[in-house]
Amino acid sequence: MNAADLPPQLTMRPRDFGLAALGALLIHPGDPAAAPEERFLRDALAAAGGADWCLHALASLDKDAALARARHAFGLSAIETLALALVASVEDDPLVCRVIAWMQSPQPSPRPTLALLARAFAPLLEGFSVADPQRGEAATLHGLAYGPATRHGLLQAEEPNASRPLCETTLRVPAPIAAALAGVACDWPGAPVPALWPVAAVPALDTALADWARDLAAMPRSGLVIRSAAPHEARGLAADLVRRLGAEPAWFSSTEALPPGAEAWLVLTGRVPVFEIDGAPGAVITLPALAVYDGPALVVTGLDGGVRRDGPMADWRVPLPDAATRAALWHEALADTALAAQATERYRAGYAQISDHARLARLLGAGRATAESLHRAALMTPSGRALDALAQPLSEAVPDAALIASPALRAELERIVQRCAQRETLHAGLGAAARTRASDGVRMLFTGGSGTGKSLAGQWLAHRLGLPIYRVDLAAMLSKWIGDTEKNLAELLARAEHADAVLLFDEADTLFGKRTEVASANDRFANAQTNYLLQRIETHSGIVVLTSNSRARFDPAFARRLDFIIDFVAPDATARRSLWQAHLGDASDCSAADLNRLAALGDFAGGHVRNAVLAAAAQARARGERIAYADIADGLRAEYRKLGRSAPSDL
Repeated sequence: MNAADLPPQLTMRPRDFGLAALGALLIHPGDPAAAPEERFLRDALAAAGGADWCLHALASLDKDAALARARHAFGLSAIETLALALVASVEDDPLVCRVIAWMQSPQPSPRPTLALLARAFAPLLEGFSVADPQRGEAATLHGLAYGPATRHGLLQAEEPNASRPLCETTLRVPAPIAAALAGVACDWPGAPVPALWPVAAVPALDTALADWARDLAAMPRSGLVIRSAAPHEARGLAADLVRRLGAEPAWFSSTEALPPGAEAWLVLTGRVPVFEIDGAPGAVITLPALAVYDGPALVVTGLDGGVRRDGPMADWRVPLPDAATRAALWHEALADTALAAQATERYRAGYAQISDHARLARLLGAGRATAESLHRAALMTPSGRALDALAQPLSEAVPDAALIASPALRAELERIVQRCAQRETLHAGLGAAARTRASDGVRMLFTGGSGTGKSLAGQWLAHRLGLPIYRVDLAAMLSKWIGDTEKNLAELLARAEHADAVLLFDEADTLFGKRTEVASANDRFANAQTNYLLQRIETHSGIVVLTSNSRARFDPAFARRLDFIIDFVAPDATARRSLWQAHLGDASDCSAADLNRLAALGDFAGGHVRNAVLAAAAQARARGERIAYADIADGLRAEYRKLGRSAPSDL
């Protein structure tokens, strides 16, 4: 019999046939004074065809679209399908709860036990014998307990108890599955509600998303890894891509096994799973196995780490916008042509970071973005703040007047500024050999004695370029655990690329030192770490400044990977006079002759000059007077003592 052959009055839901099965268990005649639950079951049995309810129930299984989808997707038997409908109805129908509890009196439970379901649905079992119903009930009980419905989490045991007999186990349907069967859309309980970046109307992104949607729709069990240094950008792109597939995303923050029933919920709702993972160099994360769900799966993650899944898995690293797109996004975000042009030139920001940056600049500018508030916002955007765990922001500006350098050194530094300002378009128009393995990054090494201005030059460079600068915290970078140092560096560089921040590695030879002869396992691991660092720094697309007291401490292979190596020599007498003048400003009574004497007697670099001036200022302010030559002489003698040297007698 087909569903079309059923009498018109048999338009009941499959769950009602489940109630009819319970009604068939009543063996005594109907009584007008019987309990309301009994009368309800009698009416359900009569409406379902009385003694022929089994036939009508089997012919009506596919009339409910959601149940039919579950039945065919998971290979459910007719008994499991009707049991699923009945148990699901407990979640949203209080009358069904009363009926189930009444049927199981004197130990009422609103959810049916396996014994009750087995007795009710055993007549549907193929080969069921009225003469030996117990055998049929046992087969039905075990079929419900261990069949596909329970294996895939559609039916779940409530409060499993090892001391309770199997027949007394009560069954439940997870609330999200019950809602899906009722045609109600809801999220999986406990699933994260992530912050999403509203995808900008950018032709490049629109084309890429349309292409990925076409490819994923054409290939069953396919997957895509979306990589971005900004988590909310990757999530926003994933959500937009899922909607282009005509579905809604289901967010999972862990790649461990899905919660019981979650895969069945995906099948019933047509949701697309999106896994958010925290990738790391060398780590390969395996996605949960999906036995029945054959749609696409998405992964949002950072720029490092691998992802494994059964089926084809593509990888999309969200690119930075080109100059033209960046200009359009900045203009839209700032509504100021001149400021947008300045931001386009200075900040190589990602799609999401531009909107974050602009909103924060307006906040810092009292509702209106300015050049100053844009620079301050660069240190405070989510991408910039993500660097704080591994690096320290250096927010103090270093203008030209604060950098005392010889003409030759300043010319070298100006060349670096030119290179950094043109790094995005530098390879355009050059030969194929120049474009091979081209990177937009600029790497430089400043060597020289302590206090010669290496770190100060790095801060000056960032100020000239209008970019934030971070000093790398080597204590946070280095780890005794094998592989953790590389992971920390990879995370730092990825975040710096997205924030377009200058990284300053003081005492960089700690990380990038020479490889040694292998005499132990420690040497082998140390060399492997150095190899990785050398390769990773070469592919970095940002600006990196490394400082060290000696060039000889670096591995020879490192020199090729550097764009500039500049030696900061000790200042001569003329440079030292400029240093004294720049540090003292107008706060002292020193004459030109005094400055000349200090430059001649104090054979020190800028760091020591600064210490002496600060000591002199403290001494003078304690008296309430301006800085005198004697105060400076005292500070200078203290610097000699710190170095274990004798001060000149003229001091």
